[in-house]
Amino acid sequence: MKAFALRLSRPSAVATRILRDERGIASIEFAFVVFIAVILIVGTVELALEMIVDATVQAAAQEASRVGLTTTAPSTGTRVQQAQAIVQTILGGWRNVNATITVTELNYGNYGYGNVASSTYTPTQDMGGYGDVVAYNIQLKMPGITGIPAMFGINELTFERNFIVQNEK
Repeated sequence: MKAFALRLSRPSAVATRILRDERGIASIEFAFVVFIAVILIVGTVELALEMIVDATVQAAAQEASRVGLTTTAPSTGTRVQQAQAIVQTILGGWRNVNATITVTELNYGNYGYGNVASSTYTPTQDMGGYGDVVAYNIQLKMPGITGIPAMFGINELTFERNFIVQNEK
């Protein structure tokens, strides 16, 4: 009886071999780590793409505001149309990822204290004349490219720039 009890308490040679076998450990560790690694890599790509979008919105706003600095009328169309065409040219490629682009210009006149501070003052939707202060608002809205923002409840990303310039001759 004693020998039988000893045999049951000691692991068999097969069980010992299975417990000491380390083959396949790397694949088990990989299975634990791969999901986190992929999320980090895709998240980094998403962040880089968002930084590129933000930089192009910045460039579009700067170019559009340069058009409005001069009070000289363009050869075709209006300065508002020319500024919007520049923005659409620079940001138009982002429409492939369902982006919407909005350009707004507000003419604040001469921006004098009595003019803007008045409760009845309303800026006009044009690029003004010499000495007028014009605000440009460029907004690009788009869903995330990789889906990572949606995982955190961010369904739409908004990139916006405001430029205020005073028209010159």
